[in-house]
Amino acid sequence: MPYRWTTYKKIILLILLLLIPAVILYSYSHVTSVTVIEKEIQEASLKRLFILSSQMDNTMQQLSILSIIVSKDPAIKQLNDSGADQLDAIKQLELQESLVRKLGLLSATSSWMNGISIYLPQLRQAYSNDYSGVYDPDYLQTHMTTSWNYYPANTGESYFSKFVLSPLISYTNPLDAESLIEVRFSKQNIVTLLSDFKNENKGEPFLYKAGSEALTSVGADADMVRRIAAHLDGQALGPDGHLLLKLNGEEYIVNYLRNNSLNWYLVDYMPLHQILYPIFQTRNMFYFAMGLLLALSAVVAFFLYKQVQAPIRMLLQGVQGIQRGKYSYRLNYKPRNEFEFLFYRFNEMAAEIQRLIETVYMENIRFREVKLKQLQSQINPHFLYNSLFFVKNMIAINDKSSATAMVLNLAQYYRYITKLESTLTTLKEEIKVVQSYLDIQNLRMERFHYEIDIPEAMLDSQIPRLLIQPIVENAIIHGIGGIEGYGIIAIAGIETDADYRIMIDDNGNGISEEQVKELRERISRPLDGESGCGLWNVHQRLLYQFNRQEGLQFYASPLGGLRVVLSWGKSVDGDGGNDNV
Repeated sequence: MPYRWTTYKKIILLILLLLIPAVILYSYSHVTSVTVIEKEIQEASLKRLFILSSQMDNTMQQLSILSIIVSKDPAIKQLNDSGADQLDAIKQLELQESLVRKLGLLSATSSWMNGISIYLPQLRQAYSNDYSGVYDPDYLQTHMTTSWNYYPANTGESYFSKFVLSPLISYTNPLDAESLIEVRFSKQNIVTLLSDFKNENKGEPFLYKAGSEALTSVGADADMVRRIAAHLDGQALGPDGHLLLKLNGEEYIVNYLRNNSLNWYLVDYMPLHQILYPIFQTRNMFYFAMGLLLALSAVVAFFLYKQVQAPIRMLLQGVQGIQRGKYSYRLNYKPRNEFEFLFYRFNEMAAEIQRLIETVYMENIRFREVKLKQLQSQINPHFLYNSLFFVKNMIAINDKSSATAMVLNLAQYYRYITKLESTLTTLKEEIKVVQSYLDIQNLRMERFHYEIDIPEAMLDSQIPRLLIQPIVENAIIHGIGGIEGYGIIAIAGIETDADYRIMIDDNGNGISEEQVKELRERISRPLDGESGCGLWNVHQRLLYQFNRQEGLQFYASPLGGLRVVLSWGKSVDGDGGNDNV
């Protein structure tokens, strides 16, 4: 029967088909939402970084303009000319104080803490708004650059600085210029700006340049900044962009933007989970709801199984049991629903079928008993005709002792077979009759020897009467009867765990495989009037008596002739017949 899905399995599959598409669609929607939000976060972060970078550019541009204003101050030219004109000390002092005051006023116009210094190489003098300027040619040679450069300090304040040369022309040696104006601002300005940005926005901004220390806001995670900077060192960074990094088992979104004034990168990072937490929480709630729905579906499926599938399965088992011949099969389960009525009707139907089958079975047994008596009556005249013919020959040659022995053995034999009130006998009684028959044949032929070896445990086994004698008769007539030498008949019994076996061997000429096949087919066909009935009767009686496929089997005998094997099962020993007629 081809495999078919039960109704219960179809319902379970339908529930899964309803839940799975919803989970797939929501998962796709969740992934799409996360992707869109990540993109929006990146764009918003880059915009904030752009605003921050613009603020820095504006402030540094103002500082650069201050340095240019200072470079054009006429006091610088007058001081440079004072050396040639030999101005008095008071006049030089007035110019220096005027220049310092102007530097202070210009420095105060910027919101950043800054410093402006003027270096006059011709006079080897330096002036600054904070009185920190000292003319040092080595310092000017190493620090002089027209773009912003960062100078970390082991002690004191780290700062950025740039120079403006006056006049604004190219010099092979910067010290050939009339004046050098240095404008600088403290690192603390950047730290304050990053801290304000951090307070107003989510994220952890820092200023980064490969090979330099990162400038961070107040309270920043130095270890995290160092790890991100180390990762950025190995990247080819463009003007702006973003990265997704996994650090400490958590994903971070890192955005960066290059500041054109400093040529440093403004970097902002934030944990992705922190941003997407509401979405992940919604996702988890959805999965929890789906899990709860699945659990409720399992409860419903279990209830459906107990109330519907289990009764249907029991009904199927009952029908299959009846089909296999288990007519005593009954359903004892009470489902307390509509199936209880079906179970009750099924038990009534099974009981009626069992009653009818038992009635037919008993009629069949009676028919088989009558059939066994009929088959047995066919064997008895067959043996009698052969025996009387032998007695006739003994009387004809005046061998009274052989004739007397024959008559006595015949009397014993017929006393055994005419007891028809029972169709069964023990193997022990059957072997006695076989010995009488062999003695009769040995008196007649005087040229064969027989051996009988039956285990004691088999002698009490119940078998039909005259089951072995026809096989022995066939071995004598068709086996050793066809050879010129001395004949041997061997009868042996074998007991196995499942059945009993009797093997009858002779040392005759044997038969070919084709003859064995033909013999098997002959004993399986209905008996016709032209062939002998001895082997056919024995085979049919075994089948009728034990209702199984034991029967007769034919093999080549180790003695050189034919081996005939009778077998019957232990579990049905004597069960197929009825001793009383």
